[in-house]
Amino acid sequence: MTRWPEPGRITRHRYAILFCMLLATIAVGPLLEALDFGRLAMEALLTFSLLAAVLPMGVTAKRRSMFAIVAGALLMRAIASQLESAILSVAGALLWGTVAVVAVAGAIRYAMSSARVDAEHLYAALSAYLLIGVGWGVVYVAVVRLDPLALMHGGAPLPAGLGMGDAIYFSFVTLATLGYGDYTPATPVMRGLSVFEAIIGQLYLAIMVARLVSLRAAAHDRDPDVLP
Repeated sequence: MTRWPEPGRITRHRYAILFCMLLATIAVGPLLEALDFGRLAMEALLTFSLLAAVLPMGVTAKRRSMFAIVAGALLMRAIASQLESAILSVAGALLWGTVAVVAVAGAIRYAMSSARVDAEHLYAALSAYLLIGVGWGVVYVAVVRLDPLALMHGGAPLPAGLGMGDAIYFSFVTLATLGYGDYTPATPVMRGLSVFEAIIGQLYLAIMVARLVSLRAAAHDRDPDVLP
């Protein structure tokens, strides 16, 4: 008989699970988009990432509400894809963004909640950063669906719209302020979103690293055996 993992064990490693799902979405998803079934595979990875983002929420009522929002976001994205509706695509992206914001806030709160930094707290901090990038990618897809000229590739309009793989790539290039220049925002809305994401990315890294280092130093002061 197959034995399922104990709920407590899953709960203890909830942010490790979220981190792995987000990493798979970022690393494997864009590669799969080159295949015939790649678009469905990317949607599946995004779905599992959303579910993993809701998993750490400890309050049952809140978790159920978030699951309902996830279901609404997925339904709207599916209908928008079939009907090619920009409005439904934006509505789905807004719901996706709502889940992402709540999940990021919860991950950051958890990462800063302990006086001793362990692996799960590090996974929470990393997951929040990855979730920001993936969530912003979903928003970029919706914006380009509304205005196909909002983003340029090599100075020319996107010939086939913006796929999730390319959106996530552009999002993380912006979040990390790499500035490759292959994709460029071409409208005030897209430029504003890009600048906002770049600022959040830099502030997040600066604040989170400073916080984790201070927690580590405080733990070392209390217990000299803890590595600095």
